[in-house]
Amino acid sequence: MAVSQEKIIADCPFRQTLDVLEGKWKFAIIHSLLLHGTMRFKALERDVAGITARMLIKELKLLEAHGIVSRRAYATVPPTVEYTLTECGQSLEPVIQAIQAWGVQNRDVISQRKKAEAADNTRAASAGK
Repeated sequence: MAVSQEKIIADCPFRQTLDVLEGKWKFAIIHSLLLHGTMRFKALERDVAGITARMLIKELKLLEAHGIVSRRAYATVPPTVEYTLTECGQSLEPVIQAIQAWGVQNRDVISQRKKAEAADNTRAASAGK
């Protein structure tokens, strides 16, 4: 009897974790909340460079749905909303630290690859003219 791909993924903790933390922004949001603790929406938007308000809302909703972030709304005018990492979200600190350490350790290699890729793209664009 063949096991479905969905069943394999559902039973694999690594794949489950990737499903929860996939995307460009989730690690940056978690990193900001680890550094600063509880944050209001606008402060979080400013801290996560390059994210739009719409994308931040979407990612925060997904993180809240997965129990990584908690949201607290206050009945004020204008409305005040604060986000905090849950205990589950705080347990990601060693993962975030490991990613940051890897980035520091491999900074030169990453920088060289980006420069080479940019040069290749420039040459390709010039050749296409």
